[in-house]
Amino acid sequence: MSREPVAIKGIGDALWFSFGPEPWPEALSALEARLAANPGFFSGGRAVLVLGDRILEEADLLNLLALLNRFGLSLTGVLADHPVTQALVRRLGLPLQPSPALERAPETRELPLEPAWVIHRTLRAGHYLQVEGHLCVIGDIHPGAEIAATGDIIVWGRLLGTAHAGCEGDDEAVVYALELRPIQLRIGRYIARSPEEHRRPIPEQARVQNGQIVVEPWRPLSRWEQWLGRLLG
Repeated sequence: MSREPVAIKGIGDALWFSFGPEPWPEALSALEARLAANPGFFSGGRAVLVLGDRILEEADLLNLLALLNRFGLSLTGVLADHPVTQALVRRLGLPLQPSPALERAPETRELPLEPAWVIHRTLRAGHYLQVEGHLCVIGDIHPGAEIAATGDIIVWGRLLGTAHAGCEGDDEAVVYALELRPIQLRIGRYIARSPEEHRRPIPEQARVQNGQIVVEPWRPLSRWEQWLGRLLG
């Protein structure tokens, strides 16, 4: 497949014109043909020129600007790699952008991963489960069952037994459950019991605040929801 002398892409609120290695008169002719084919679409638009390492003379660049102006395009940026062309753009007072963002991949940063376990079952009285990392149980934890994790605990069901998040001393761990009525709840070094009064079952989370375990409703887009969404895909 042959490459177009000029590629046009819409990025943000501007049209980006990328020029290939073809001779400049050929590139200008190709651009003029593209603009003339649909002048109403381009009129009033914003243009960013991606020149790569091409070396342009002053007349070359002025002819390009005149062409853009003829079709109602305003110049908002020039991306040029070659120092000669960069100097020309500065001398003409045009908006030079130092890095060609169109052709460079965005910088990425690898995030540390934490181990996590997903258990699809209900744990009944006498069952005991402990994991290193986060634990997500899709099922109920019955009275007499016990779960523990070095990280957070998520129960996609009723937590009626015993749960210990941050069991190796992490006081910042959190416990989440669709119904949070444990016989005993531990987070790091702290211990709490479920209140005696009956509460309407709602999704809740428990964490340590000011030296005690506090239970509150789940908050939308909290840390656990983002983590669970990535985990379960």
